[in-house]
Amino acid sequence: MKKILMVFTSLIAVVLLLLLCAYMVIYNYIGKVNIVAKDAPPIANSQPSQEAEYDDFMDVIEIISDDLEAGQSQVIENEDNQLPIMDDKDVLNILLIGSDTRIKGQAGRSDAIILVSINKKKEIITLTSILRDIYLKIPGRSKNRINSAYAYGGANLLMDTIEQNFNIKVDRYVSVDFESFVKVIDGIGGIEVEVTQQEIKVINEFLSEADQLTNEGTQLLNGNQTLAFARNRQVGNSDFSRTARQRAVIENIYNKVKKQNIFEISKLLNIILPQVTTNMIKKELFALMLSSPSYAKYDIQQWSVPMKGSYSNLRIDGMAVLVLDFEKNIEELHSRIYD
Repeated sequence: MKKILMVFTSLIAVVLLLLLCAYMVIYNYIGKVNIVAKDAPPIANSQPSQEAEYDDFMDVIEIISDDLEAGQSQVIENEDNQLPIMDDKDVLNILLIGSDTRIKGQAGRSDAIILVSINKKKEIITLTSILRDIYLKIPGRSKNRINSAYAYGGANLLMDTIEQNFNIKVDRYVSVDFESFVKVIDGIGGIEVEVTQQEIKVINEFLSEADQLTNEGTQLLNGNQTLAFARNRQVGNSDFSRTARQRAVIENIYNKVKKQNIFEISKLLNIILPQVTTNMIKKELFALMLSSPSYAKYDIQQWSVPMKGSYSNLRIDGMAVLVLDFEKNIEELHSRIYD
């Protein structure tokens, strides 16, 4: 009996030691993440230009005559809705922000806005692109395009803008800028995507000679090439096609990383985590990392807001904007994420 007790005690000690080691390893990784306080003051530009020509691609959206009244009425109607903010303990909504910042310390604008919704009950991850030209009310500010919220007040204001306009709880955010995005893609060894000859022509305009693509079809893209691919809105249906490319890149990264072994993942985390900024606290990151093997088995679905047939292309105050039927889009957003 004494020997059995000694063996049992030894096993308990080994298990506790392994758990302690795992705890220390995970917290070592968490220490590499750029964590900002939830109530940290935003780094923001003084006043975003209404012209908002902040990227290098030509705006090919169809412009209709200036129609301020039509756009304002939709936004005001949505402001007056009495719907509660949708929340669910089984769903974690993380806002993924791709900033067009080229200089560290500046807020820039949100070049990519993707709501990553992890539904633990249905075991589904939903990627929802929110198009940057959506015209809405920015809390505490005037009506403008949604991407102006990030420039006005950083990630916190962008989260509030989405919550108040789409009646959905945004739990946390994760952001990366252009430089960080390139490092992440290079860190995983690039991604394979299908590129057309039309896309190659646009992509190569923003690449050095060494990075330029020549052949269409499935190509292994490095960080610079992937950035140019994900920002292209000249080919296809403007920002709808661009956000589809962005979601394809995210899904590609997800599928590639989940196939890595423990040693490869360890190497990747050391490269990727220092490039990430988030308002998640350490215990939330700890829980997320522990759950990641389970999340790797989840199915992915993706789409974008606005949905087809629920918006108008207008020009307001000199800006090309998307004026939404908010009721339709809110209903669809809640349905896809919460079912």
